[in-house]
Amino acid sequence: MAEPLCPDEEDIALAAELALGLLDGAELAAARRRQLADPGFAAEVERWALDLGPLALGAVDVPAPTGLWQRIDARLPAGDPGVVVTLRRWRATAIAASAAAAVLLAILLLRPVPIPVVLPPEPGVTAPQPVAIAQITGTEGAAFVARYDAGQGMLHVRTDSMPASRRAPELWVIPAGGKPVSLGLVAVRGGRDMAVAPANRALMAEGATLAVTMEDAATAPHAGPSGPPVAAGKITIL
Repeated sequence: MAEPLCPDEEDIALAAELALGLLDGAELAAARRRQLADPGFAAEVERWALDLGPLALGAVDVPAPTGLWQRIDARLPAGDPGVVVTLRRWRATAIAASAAAAVLLAILLLRPVPIPVVLPPEPGVTAPQPVAIAQITGTEGAAFVARYDAGQGMLHVRTDSMPASRRAPELWVIPAGGKPVSLGLVAVRGGRDMAVAPANRALMAEGATLAVTMEDAATAPHAGPSGPPVAAGKITIL
């Protein structure tokens, strides 16, 4: 046998039933009289009404099978107030949950699908620009790494190793099917930042070749290489 619920819980169940319109006859009349005479009970009814009111908007009433609650009540042990109150609370909760599910479904079906909003870039903020990189290596121990920032038009070339020579390393960009174009001298060791001329920036494209030849530093940059490259590598866009 279930333990009897405290008076407060019974009042909550009764207030919920009154707010949901589940009472009739003598029970309804008694609950209405108490609502007028008991401010605490009236407040509890109002709380249930406020909580459940939005759920009832647009909901469709579906009547329970005839005599369902009476048949359930007849099977309960007689004189057990705890079970009766539990039944009342269960009935109130079941109806409230059904109303909530119906309203939620209606909202999901009827609410228009929001149109994605594309925010414009903030003033002064530019979108990230692609970066080109290349590993420039050769058969005689020459090795360079190039990184090109398309947004700034700046090329950073780091010399990892290079054979000894009286000439200076000159960097060339060679577009597919095109002629070599000098980008200037790179460092014999360490790194160097080089500004790529606007006319040459379009050449720094995916698949183009960066190559290094050894040239006379005094006359650089040159119109064309004087000898074969000591190192070469393809540009990859990230």
